[in-house]
Amino acid sequence: MRKKQLIGKKPAYFQGQLLLKDDFIDEQKYHIGELARHNLNLHGWGVVRGLEVTAAGDSSLSIGPGFAVDGKGRAIAIGQAETLELSAFPPSSLLQITASYETEQPSKDRPRIECYGILAASTGTEEAAVTLATVQLDSRGKLKPESISTASRRQLHTPLSPGSVNAEILAPSLRKGWLRVPFRPIQIPHDQENAQPPFRVGTTEARSHKKNDDGTPNTKGAGGTMAISLPPGVTRVHRLRIAGEANDKKVTLALIRGGWNPAGKKHVGKEDADKLLTQEISGGPYDQTYEIAEGHLDAESSTLSVEIRSTGYCSVSLIAVEISH
Repeated sequence: MRKKQLIGKKPAYFQGQLLLKDDFIDEQKYHIGELARHNLNLHGWGVVRGLEVTAAGDSSLSIGPGFAVDGKGRAIAIGQAETLELSAFPPSSLLQITASYETEQPSKDRPRIECYGILAASTGTEEAAVTLATVQLDSRGKLKPESISTASRRQLHTPLSPGSVNAEILAPSLRKGWLRVPFRPIQIPHDQENAQPPFRVGTTEARSHKKNDDGTPNTKGAGGTMAISLPPGVTRVHRLRIAGEANDKKVTLALIRGGWNPAGKKHVGKEDADKLLTQEISGGPYDQTYEIAEGHLDAESSTLSVEIRSTGYCSVSLIAVEISH
């Protein structure tokens, strides 16, 4: 079963056909209409770039060059800045600053249809015009620094179909970046070998205790682990950064890839290969960044955790991982 709907008509030609004026006009109308439909449905309408509105005096403003698509899908290209004089408007007027498209029909002396981009200030908005700004004149009909507002400016935002954006088409700066978190660890289980006292976790940093619960000096340092929550779609960890202002003896750091192996139906995180990084940091304030050579992560089943142990008094202010999609 098939159903069809008419979506348009375009001129058709044949050998020996006599072409008249209306044939060429229809040809132009077809292509103009198709371009407008393409612009509106694939890109939308509004300011694409530029066309910034700024004060040029106490009764005039300047509109910079730029490009826009109007509400009928027509392109408006403004090649140079223009100044609009506002002194003719009554005091306290609320003005709309717009860009619009206009054509002038041919004449005997000008056998061409001329197309114009129109920049205007008015108390209303004509159909399909692109709003650039609104201007509120004061009681003397003058501009003040706060007179120009872009709250109603129509900016073009390309409509996107569902699922049309994925990590591969994002700009490199959006595919890769730093995830920063404070160190908020849980205690290493007591039954683990060489388990240490927990960190004292504050709002912005974690510190080892200087004294035990009974008031005696803490000679075991501290130990803790923390999961690092990964954004959806992350498939690679590139670097790890750790920083803190206190480290009396030594800090041992491990970055661990955990999660689940669907093929083998087993836990991931116990083997040496699951430790993406192990480092020791000597005493004193520290700010270290480490490269992760084999940082592949499965987008569905990999997790990431960090384990930190100190042999003396220390603090941890920052844990950061550079990740990518």
